Amino acid sequence: MRSAYFFRLTAGTMLGLSLALAGCVTSKKYKMAKADTPPAAPLGWSVAAPPAELTLATVIVFKGPGSWKREARWDEYVVKIANHGTQPLTVPTATLTDLLGQPQLPGSDPWKLEKLSYTNWDKYGKTGLKLLAGAGAVALYGFAVTAVSFGTFMAAPGAAAGAAGAATVLSAIPLVAVADIVIVAAMNHNNKDKVQQEFDRRRLTLPLTVAPGATVIGSLFFPMTPGPRQLTLPGRAGDTPLTLELGLKPLAGLHLKPAD
Repeated sequence: MRSAYFFRLTAGTMLGLSLALAGCVTSKKYKMAKADTPPAAPLGWSVAAPPAELTLATVIVFKGPGSWKREARWDEYVVKIANHGTQPLTVPTATLTDLLGQPQLPGSDPWKLEKLSYTNWDKYGKTGLKLLAGAGAVALYGFAVTAVSFGTFMAAPGAAAGAAGAATVLSAIPLVAVADIVIVAAMNHNNKDKVQQEFDRRRLTLPLTVAPGATVIGSLFFPMTPGPRQLTLPGRAGDTPLTLELGLKPLAGLHLKPAD
């Protein structure tokens, strides 16, 4: 009786899952931005530490102008680094100082970066900061996501019927729903690959070497950072150390709710 109840419950859960996925509802997490997204606003803020020069071309935030991913939970700083000297310029790393004076490092993996944004967002919230995601009031913690695995159901205690029980569960799902699940999974995989490829194409890989007389343009992807104070790039021109420090006072209100 207990086994039969388990499989009826499992079949119902699986059927509900299949119906939720029916119609090929792909995950927003992997979708690219809509074609009508407005272009990023140019900034052109510069700082120099001869022979090097750093220019912040623009900043792209969650659902803001220039967004290329539907829901990108990171801040993209598009920078230009110029070497006006006669020696190679090396830039090993970069840091973004937040409003609490803490350094944030650029990420090289979009999915780890998004997880870090969630973690940091929670920490910022616990300090009493009133936060906004990007250009609008978007709740990052409005719902919980529960992952459901076929393997978990098949291996659960009480599933003593083995392969016969598995067949019972799967038989509860219409063939068209099974097809939808497969299609959705394939579409999500394809969309995820597109995001990864675009992220890699845009990302400025550090450490970086800029040849004499050359200019390099690319994006530094940081976790979502409220009220950024300063973008810092330490470097070396030949054997001479230097530091490029760009103040970000105009971005003091980024990701922060206006005072009442």
